[in-house]
Amino acid sequence: MKKAVFIATILLFLIKGLCAQVYVYPNERLFFQEMSFNIENGTLCIGYMNSWVDAIMTIENGKIYKGHSSSVVDLLYSFRDGKLYLQDSNFSSDILYTFKSGKIYRGDSDFLLDLIYTIDQDKVYEGNSSSVFDLLLVIEGRPRPEELFAILLAAEML
Repeated sequence: MKKAVFIATILLFLIKGLCAQVYVYPNERLFFQEMSFNIENGTLCIGYMNSWVDAIMTIENGKIYKGHSSSVVDLLYSFRDGKLYLQDSNFSSDILYTFKSGKIYRGDSDFLLDLIYTIDQDKVYEGNSSSVFDLLLVIEGRPRPEELFAILLAAEML
């Protein structure tokens, strides 16, 4: 019996890891009812909803699409080499944000004056801070950089 419970526990942890869910909260309390967003299998939804009908954005292969879509018509942004581009552009003038060393900068920059957010231990802070007074979001799970950008875009922080 103990062996069966142990195996079942291991399987649950493996399945949870494969789903790779991400939960976003406005503070450190992490109350389920206060969840701002969630990402499951590349679909970003408001609150704890997870139906394709509730999808705000879809994140797939470094691209961010509007709603529950992966059509080129619905392509909003592309993420590659630490940079978020407008749609599928390759021009440096279309770089909107740069992600480097846990920090998000405006444009194609990594200067302190262009720093917008700092991501430290699953928390998003304003500017170059890690103070509780500058805490904006708490993220449970491990979002990829393009998922992090989708969260910030959905929260109208970018």
